[in-house]
Amino acid sequence: MALALALVAAASASAAVVEYDLAVAEQRLAPAGKPVRVLSINGGIPGPTLRFREGDVARIRVHNQLEKETTSIHWHGLLLPNAQDGVPYLTTPPIQPGATHTFEFPLTHSGTYWYHSHTGLQEQRGVYGSIVVEPKGGEPQRADREHVLVLSDW
Repeated sequence: MALALALVAAASASAAVVEYDLAVAEQRLAPAGKPVRVLSINGGIPGPTLRFREGDVARIRVHNQLEKETTSIHWHGLLLPNAQDGVPYLTTPPIQPGATHTFEFPLTHSGTYWYHSHTGLQEQRGVYGSIVVEPKGGEPQRADREHVLVLSDW
């Protein structure tokens, strides 16, 4: 734990801290045309795309607005301190109903990744989103526009 905190402190000394708030909540949406009870992040499925630059420090507060369920967020594909990995009961405690958990970690490599719940079937019900980490020096080839495509069963 001390090593993880030292890495975050060292990285944050010269890096931008990029902050996000993600609220996991239950609501009725119609992702396939018929209204159903879903789990959303910030009111949508998928959750928002989180954007960073290589070398930034991510500070992400996950707010569990579910009434009776714990939740979790796993940062899929990112190399980060084990305690920040987000797998409940393995690397990170589950986020209790009504509670907030703050994740903080350096972004050491660029690419496109995703985040999702590791609690029950919450990922399948809508708790997922994308992550874009741009290279420190910018993209090697400039594009007119960019689209992040997230596929799911809906």
